[in-house]
Amino acid sequence: MTFQQLSFVAEVAKCESINKAAERLYTHQSNVSNTIKQLEDELGIQIFQRTKKGVSVTNEGREFLGYAEEIINKKDFVENLYAVRNRRQRQYLDVSSMRAYFLSTPIIQLQDYLSRKDIPPTYIRLKKRSFSAVLEDVASRKSDLGIVFLPKSQKRRIQRIASAKGLDYFPLGDSHMSAVMRENHPVLTSEPLAHIAEYPYVIAEETENFGKLYDESSDSISQLFQEPPNVVISINESAASQDIIAHSDAFFISCTAWRHSQHYAFSSVPLAGDDNILSHYYIIRKNYEPTPLTEMYLEELKKMFGKL
Repeated sequence: MTFQQLSFVAEVAKCESINKAAERLYTHQSNVSNTIKQLEDELGIQIFQRTKKGVSVTNEGREFLGYAEEIINKKDFVENLYAVRNRRQRQYLDVSSMRAYFLSTPIIQLQDYLSRKDIPPTYIRLKKRSFSAVLEDVASRKSDLGIVFLPKSQKRRIQRIASAKGLDYFPLGDSHMSAVMRENHPVLTSEPLAHIAEYPYVIAEETENFGKLYDESSDSISQLFQEPPNVVISINESAASQDIIAHSDAFFISCTAWRHSQHYAFSSVPLAGDDNILSHYYIIRKNYEPTPLTEMYLEELKKMFGKL
């Protein structure tokens, strides 16, 4: 399998025509057709269904395209990353975090600096990830900085994992887990959070996992859901989850007292139990020397947690 084969497949899928794809690729129709046929034979699958009107993607082809586009995107990213030989002419910041809110707020506070014309070309990548994925990103140098949280009672866990992976961790502060819903939600008129499982539960996560009710195990959440939620909505885009909460009887669990847009009116109800206190940390590699951009981001991150 070659990058040329992958790019041919992606272009044909986009154009829904081998002829049109060949024109965009500046090659012959027979070359595109034969290249894709060789790939299909090599993999033992049929990527396209060929008809008189053109081509359509098969079910197994749709699955293959998902992987192919990921490979193509990574190739493009690496080529762009090293397009300039002297990498010191650019500055980079890669951050992985368990919550998108933690990722974006420091960037908003840095807008004056990032708007300056005298700074070098700057590339920032922000990734919402799971607890274990954040640690792995930092350990494998995919991220300069990681932001994680876990129940305060599990402090030894992060000590053990950080030591094993060659990481340093530093406390940012504690917070209380809360159930978040729109103002005037029906559940607020009765005993706090009684029968909450009757309402749609929104899980904001990187990948769908309907067996999980939160990022990490929590006695507070287990007690909240004495029976599984009747409806679970898994979503990996925070703005869309806010829309759902604002315009329905759905709710979600926040790791902090909810800080939201002024356009929405939400209520936060703290969860009962000692297990609802979370400790937050930022993670870096041992002996890592933060760049000036990383230091500025960290400073704003600390200010943000100081206000929680």
